[in-house]
Amino acid sequence: MPEVNFKRKKPFSAKIAAAGSADAGRHFASLASTLGIDHEFVEIDHLGEVKNAADLDLVTEVELLWCHGRFSGEWVVKAASIFPNLSWIHSDFVGVDALPLGEFAKRGLLLTNGGDNFARPMAEWAVLGILASAKRMTWFVRNSDNAKWDNSIELRELQGAKVLLLGMGSVNSLVAQMLKGFGAEIVGWSRTLRPQEEDGIRSITGEAWQSEITQADYVVVGLPMTKATRGIINQSVLESMKDDVTIVNLSRGGLIDHDALVKVLDRKKIRFALLDAYEVEPLPSSDPLWRRENVLVLPHHSWSSPKVTENTVQRMRSLLATWVAGEPIEDAVDYGAGY
Repeated sequence: MPEVNFKRKKPFSAKIAAAGSADAGRHFASLASTLGIDHEFVEIDHLGEVKNAADLDLVTEVELLWCHGRFSGEWVVKAASIFPNLSWIHSDFVGVDALPLGEFAKRGLLLTNGGDNFARPMAEWAVLGILASAKRMTWFVRNSDNAKWDNSIELRELQGAKVLLLGMGSVNSLVAQMLKGFGAEIVGWSRTLRPQEEDGIRSITGEAWQSEITQADYVVVGLPMTKATRGIINQSVLESMKDDVTIVNLSRGGLIDHDALVKVLDRKKIRFALLDAYEVEPLPSSDPLWRRENVLVLPHHSWSSPKVTENTVQRMRSLLATWVAGEPIEDAVDYGAGY
């Protein structure tokens, strides 16, 4: 991948021409005013096209595309193609696997993502999934719905249980902190090794996760989708897990082999699975993941929180202040790594 200059080429005093949705425009105007930035804004419609003909004269001036709100990878690609002198694309989303990273790298574009915008609500769902499994929450909900009194089932505590966190990004890092008070053994796998026993979390890297996963009681998948991670939880890995393992996947559906997961679920091998991401979305009503007592299907909604908009705007404010000052942005997307 070519090296990208992550600094703004124009001086701080230069007017910024940015583009994005109508909501992005409203927030950008407020941020620009707060930061004392002179700016112009080109509104992009839901099709990824310039909405107002009067703005077409600004197309060559736009430096920044802010992908804010609900949008698709196709929308980003189409919008980005409009502006020949674009320097920076910022997506409020965390995942960038739907974007043409190679093309953006060749254009020399700075690409930033949502960082920890959605980390807390997603981490809370991950912890909820672990607790729901330990306490058999969905079993009791079904009994409650049917006025069925049954206290024959044995429940679990988390103390002493082994939790494997695959990926130590913003979500799983927070999951680790939330779980510390439960007395569980927490193992975190990441591409680069963290300090051993940092904050009570055992750090592993390389291929070590493959042996650790065979002993895990709970596995939280928090990896980005890349060529290296697609299908990482395959038939062999699923078969190697404990018969009563709990799996939580809030990241990307393609990280887990769908058909292999269905097979082990059919054999009652998995105690519980909390899923919020799928290769096909919406998940078809005929999909075999639906209607299972030990699976909770979420509609890719674990990110939801009334604080999300505030988070996205504040992240843009921080990045924008750095960029217009001509300083490098340290947490830009790594084109080589794919996240």
